[in-house]
Amino acid sequence: MTKKKILITISHYNKRKKNDLKSLIKSIQNQSCDLLNVINDDNCVLERNDTFYNTKTLIRPNTGMNIGAWNASFLKNRNYDFYLFLQDECQVLDSTFIDKYIYELSKKNVGMTGESINYKWANSWSYMAKSTLNYKIGYDINKTPVFRVQYYFNLLKKWNIDPSQNGLLLGSLVWGFKKETLDKISPFPIGITKEECIAAEIGVSKKIEQLNLKVTQINTKPFKHICHIEWKFDGSSKK
Repeated sequence: MTKKKILITISHYNKRKKNDLKSLIKSIQNQSCDLLNVINDDNCVLERNDTFYNTKTLIRPNTGMNIGAWNASFLKNRNYDFYLFLQDECQVLDSTFIDKYIYELSKKNVGMTGESINYKWANSWSYMAKSTLNYKIGYDINKTPVFRVQYYFNLLKKWNIDPSQNGLLLGSLVWGFKKETLDKISPFPIGITKEECIAAEIGVSKKIEQLNLKVTQINTKPFKHICHIEWKFDGSSKK
């Protein structure tokens, strides 16, 4: 059997301290995979290659947050069988996590998997429009209030992404894909503002659904194999 090629990409914001990034790199370096850091840098104008902590590193302009970094990684590295995308504040809990991800992603009906589905958004758009999730995020050019749920819904349509029946999304802390799926949905939608980035997070899950594939949480328990220092282990909210 041909050995599968796996790329793990870690996204990092240049103004954050490097301790978490170094710890995550150290926990992955002995795995059977290639590893790439992508650093979103406020002072970067053009992408450039570098090395950090003995790891291949891509430094790029700070756009799109995690999704922007992961998008840049795939566009420059399209010859792998499987891709795992992590945010630098993740912590590996299970040393066999790569095998678990490959097993899940090898299922024909799975297009995307990760550690935590945000079930607050797994309701109809009309339901969420009446919920506390739909707070005001600003004003349009006519000084009319803009509300969060409608803004995301309309932005998805603007990006030619079908919002489907609900806003179910896989949190952009840990994402896993197989190459053939990424080839079909690439590039990721890239947000500029924080709200646009959240819409992009939803948008990637919706693009998977448009392929009639499933967005899955890799274990019934959130953060089973990889956790995040800012999130509760039950996935309900940040700490």
